[in-house]
Amino acid sequence: MRKILPLLIFVLLQSQAAQAQSLKRFLTSCAWGTLGGAGLGVVSLAVEDKPSQSWNNVARGASLGLYAGIAYGIYSMNKEPEMSQQPDFAIAPTFKKGQIDGAEVFATVLSF
Repeated sequence: MRKILPLLIFVLLQSQAAQAQSLKRFLTSCAWGTLGGAGLGVVSLAVEDKPSQSWNNVARGASLGLYAGIAYGIYSMNKEPEMSQQPDFAIAPTFKKGQIDGAEVFATVLSF
């Protein structure tokens, strides 16, 4: 715990400019990483000779999952924001001699 707390504080201080949504995404990835790692630790008990004496596998898996969650959380907070997608469908009026003549319909079929 003494090693994890300074690391978590360091990560949070580095990302002060991050918005609340990014922080939520970071903490969610940490939580999912921890749960996934603990789950893998529980699954690893099935292949142990003495599963009742190998509960440290669960703690080790949770710890490694937390580190993976921290790494993914930092990556997701610092990646470039995705470009906003243009609408797939649009209707625009057409004009002729200053008056509305009709409407044009635009639809995106394929986008590369």
